[in-house]
Amino acid sequence: MWGTFSARTRWIVVGTASAVVAAVAVWLLWPAAEEPRPREYADVTACLLTDQRGLSDSEAAATWAGMQEASLATKGQVRYLQVAGAQTVDNAATFVGTLMLNRCAVIVGVGPLPREAIAQTAPNHPDQRFMVVGEGSGGANVSTVSAVPANDLRGLISNAIEFFLTAGN
Repeated sequence: MWGTFSARTRWIVVGTASAVVAAVAVWLLWPAAEEPRPREYADVTACLLTDQRGLSDSEAAATWAGMQEASLATKGQVRYLQVAGAQTVDNAATFVGTLMLNRCAVIVGVGPLPREAIAQTAPNHPDQRFMVVGEGSGGANVSTVSAVPANDLRGLISNAIEFFLTAGN
């Protein structure tokens, strides 16, 4: 069979076959890429409560961004909950209760409705920490972050949430 081919053709065929075998061997023996590991979180959570606008509100969006920064810095978890249904203080208070059941180290309220729900709930739960963004009535367990421009708010919230996430750990 090889007699009909020239020596040059034989070397080309053998060289090509060798290159293919080598490429397949390298491909098979190449170390597999490491699977990305899921992020490990500390067992502490900060929670954000918003009204029906959710994170579309600029104050809520800046607060959430600050909370996420704090999460990266501390490995604490952050989550948010939007008040669904009737936009009443009593209904919003049930969402505050849900966040307390989820063992949030601090519950942050943004917007008039969440702030009022926290003001109503906080006195009955002195061991729970709360924070309101904007004007709000403080209490022994309620911190207030004044309304400031979004860029400043993000940094203030990040620092405050870092404190709560590390203190709760």
